[in-house]
Amino acid sequence: GGDETQKRVEMPHSADAAHTDFSDPSYALVKSLLMKLKRRQLSTTQVAVETAEALRKVIVGTKGAATPKILIEKVRAVGRALMAAQPSELVVGNIVRRVLFIIREEHAQIVAQAESGGADEGEDERTKTSLRHPSLGGVLEGDISSFHQSLAENVPSNFKQVVSSGIKELVEEIETIKEQVADQAMEHVHANEVILTIGHSKTTFHFLREVAHRDRKFEVVVAEGAPSLQGHRMAKELAGAGISVTVISDAAVFAIMARVNKVIVGCHAVLANGGILAPTGMHMVATAAKHHNVPFVVCTGMYKLAPVFPHDQYSFNELKCPAEVTGPSAPRSAEVLNPSSDYVPPDMVSIFITNAGGHNPSYIYRLMADNYCMEDRGVL
Repeated sequence: GGDETQKRVEMPHSADAAHTDFSDPSYALVKSLLMKLKRRQLSTTQVAVETAEALRKVIVGTKGAATPKILIEKVRAVGRALMAAQPSELVVGNIVRRVLFIIREEHAQIVAQAESGGADEGEDERTKTSLRHPSLGGVLEGDISSFHQSLAENVPSNFKQVVSSGIKELVEEIETIKEQVADQAMEHVHANEVILTIGHSKTTFHFLREVAHRDRKFEVVVAEGAPSLQGHRMAKELAGAGISVTVISDAAVFAIMARVNKVIVGCHAVLANGGILAPTGMHMVATAAKHHNVPFVVCTGMYKLAPVFPHDQYSFNELKCPAEVTGPSAPRSAEVLNPSSDYVPPDMVSIFITNAGGHNPSYIYRLMADNYCMEDRGVL
């Protein structure tokens, strides 16, 4: 396993990546993260933070001239290796694209300042925006040179440090997302409402706890989320926060939904079409909510926005150990399936509550454009 990982990491993907030395000490975090990803040892948030930190170390440890082109090739090479270690963890690709976006943004600002003499900050913003979003007229005329602008070689000597600071800000954003989402809770949970959730989500827990801390009374119904039964943990934490909690089996969701005012849940990833990947059972909850016209609210961070499209329920999914479903006494002749995720289409989602505010599923495409560069969406 370790030898295969080493071979895959050292495989060059381009002329510039071929000069990347993965045995360099600056890649120690990358190697450690590779093994953790292969062993499924990290939560989604931990994956995001450790991926950003590993890429920051690689960038800071770059020797010689750290031009944008060299940094982009290094990040891409590392990103491919990390994504191959756990293909179903879309957050890895999201963070890699965000880091590439930071490099391009800082480069665009340097180019704009060089051209304008550093006098017009408004022009800087327009230049950066044009790099992210080519104008429709330019595309129709076949002129997207502003988008595919060549990367300047003569950047300031502190370019690595500038990019590193941008990645540190990204890590801080990820680590404070639960609090930022929870700050919006009072706008969405009203007095004496009945809220339904399923399984366990730290973001959803902080969201509901914030309402309870402000002395607003409400009730939460928690579906247990079989076979992992993480709903039991969620119920215990909510009860500890002084919230009235009722635990139900997943099979009772349709029966109880008529009493529910809102469904509030977390997710693994938000896809480019506005749909979500979430723990198994979420599609059933969304179907019940839609049948009873109950708002389906998703609490999530911007780092979970994945610029990829699902094809069906099996997209980005994987099968887990059957013993979680049957226990040790499963009949040998029976086939047991234990998928890790559900795909919920965008027409079943009412609103996303993110650290950047509340957004409809139809607006996700714009958030993607604000967080990722078009050039980086399909190159990994």
